[in-house]
Amino acid sequence: MAVVLESERRSWKARFFHATIYCILAIGAVTMAYPFAVMIAASFSSGYDYERHSPVVRALFDPSDRYMRSVATCFKSFPRAVFPDAPEGWTTWTAVAADRDGVRSFYERERAAYDHAPVAYDRHGLVDDIVATVRGLPDEALVCNYDARDVSRFLEAKYGTVEKLNAAWPVPHRSFFDVSFTAESRGRGEGAKMADYREFVRSYVDRAERRGDHVSRVMPKDAGEYALRIRHSFMRQFREHGWRDFLEGALANYRLVGDYLFLRGRAFANTILLVVLSVLASLTVNPLAAYALSRFKLRSTEWILLFLLATMAFPAAVTAIPGFLLIRDLGLLNTFAALVLPTVASGMSIFILKGFFDALPRELYEAAAIDGAGEWTVFLRITLPMTTPILAVNALNSFIHAYSSWEWAFLVCQKESHWTLAVWMYQMSQTFSHQPWCVMAGFVVVSLPTAIVFLVCQKVILRGIVLPSMK
Repeated sequence: MAVVLESERRSWKARFFHATIYCILAIGAVTMAYPFAVMIAASFSSGYDYERHSPVVRALFDPSDRYMRSVATCFKSFPRAVFPDAPEGWTTWTAVAADRDGVRSFYERERAAYDHAPVAYDRHGLVDDIVATVRGLPDEALVCNYDARDVSRFLEAKYGTVEKLNAAWPVPHRSFFDVSFTAESRGRGEGAKMADYREFVRSYVDRAERRGDHVSRVMPKDAGEYALRIRHSFMRQFREHGWRDFLEGALANYRLVGDYLFLRGRAFANTILLVVLSVLASLTVNPLAAYALSRFKLRSTEWILLFLLATMAFPAAVTAIPGFLLIRDLGLLNTFAALVLPTVASGMSIFILKGFFDALPRELYEAAAIDGAGEWTVFLRITLPMTTPILAVNALNSFIHAYSSWEWAFLVCQKESHWTLAVWMYQMSQTFSHQPWCVMAGFVVVSLPTAIVFLVCQKVILRGIVLPSMK
């Protein structure tokens, strides 16, 4: 029955009611879409602009922001020695990114200075750029604002396997992604690791020379001595390769996600197998149980339903301990059975399906019995086709639980060979917690399958939501 009668739709009260409903729905849509837009924008950000928490990437349409972002990649903090005329409040890159007007004015001054540079420092390369200058300096006179994402690629290309890396270094590591050059970058390292760090630093310079770049992540420690050369090299680099550097930096987060989540072990294959088995098991066990409770009038039906609903009264953290002990006693740790079996039956799914089965016309079953149809025929050809929307909702719930549940998977499967994408995503959020923009890219990637499934199946899912209320 409609909330507003047909005869009342043109009244001001009805129009006000409809307008209020649409406003509430619009506000709800914004509150759902805005955080997702912020997450997507953050996945393309860096240490310079991550703290903005903006739904748009300003560097896409603001050249001054794009220029400052390129400067931020080469210095850990704002280089006051290189840009002494910058605003006094620019003490951190977060403060710089927040000063939009200041960044624009700063960029205009740097561009004008470069365009009117004297012949000795003109933009046609009559004097060496800063990359060539760094090449001639000793290791002790250099400082590198290295990207942690580049460390794993460098070491993997050099050693090939973690075992060879551990044989060369005194401290073992589980993965190339766990390696850090923090102590070495401060001059406190020694031995093979320090030698690898210096080679890693020089690799930035080699890469810049191969690409024809004028700046790299390696700078002189006494940057003030080379201030004018650094400033002109940055503007020259921005003029020639600004968009390329920006796109590479923005997509570097997703490149790391691909390396970490999809190229390590069998995480992707494990996730697909787990989701398929969980959905198939859920669509087999739950309808059969609900059909039995609805079709056959058992004396203990109410007690069975009460027991099934009681399983929902306890949070997952409480049931994890007895569940783990049961899986351990059955000898199923580090197996796919440990991941699939706990998701086979769902008390809520059985309860909803039983209520839907109870509402189906009894005449259908009586006609099937007169025609001589067996119980399996009635179940497969009459009952299930009429409950497709409900089954779709149950399948979606099973998919979401199997795909996104990392706590249980991490608890019962300690072997990395059995880890799913959700477990690896949790590990990534811990490993790269100092680079949250990379973690945001991972969240975007792992959320896409759920969004795609919902968009493809939304009509069936909405029917599953509406039909039970109509019954």
